[in-house]
Amino acid sequence: MPDHHETPINLDDAYALETPEDNRILYRKWASTYDADFAQRNKYVYPKTIAAICAELVDTDSTTKIIDIGCGTGIVGTCLSELLPAGIIDGVDISPEMLLIASTKSRVSTEPVYRNLFEADLAQPVTFARATYDIAISAGTFTHGHLGPNALINVLSTIRHGGRMVVGINIEHFSANGFNSALQMATDNHLISTPTFTEVQIYDEGSPHYRDLALVATFLVLSPA
Repeated sequence: MPDHHETPINLDDAYALETPEDNRILYRKWASTYDADFAQRNKYVYPKTIAAICAELVDTDSTTKIIDIGCGTGIVGTCLSELLPAGIIDGVDISPEMLLIASTKSRVSTEPVYRNLFEADLAQPVTFARATYDIAISAGTFTHGHLGPNALINVLSTIRHGGRMVVGINIEHFSANGFNSALQMATDNHLISTPTFTEVQIYDEGSPHYRDLALVATFLVLSPA
């Protein structure tokens, strides 16, 4: 069994996670080096891409309330704060160590990126918010070893009626774990509008993981779950 204090953590370690406790342990070790060791080294453009898709749907000057699902160290929130400087951004993650890093992220104005940060296991029913947010955004949370479609349906409850979700889902994870069926059921039950999907690169050209793809699903929340 490798000692992750000596062996660098990599994407395979993250994809091999099976339980919430596995996630907590890995990201406890990875939090302090995640941005440089993973995001920068692997040319991780996914957060910036999803933030841009989200920003296109919002009035730049509006005080939109946004929840960053699986916010990690705050990469998505930071990108979004640059595109939507008036937006009010909260974040939620299972890892207190990752949240601690997110709490240090600043906007161009030097104000914190996040207003509130919540620690929660999103595989369980959501308790930190109910029909609170105009938009939920997520990048990198719905992927191998992480959250499945039930968690996606769980977080609908955080979004107000008529609000929107912009969620990236690893394309292999989408196909293998029933996301299409879950979204179709949510559509049939009038919980959400019919999703639109945009295929995007997760990593930029030159990354060893270039050509790994995600589907960005965008839809309205018609009735919080």
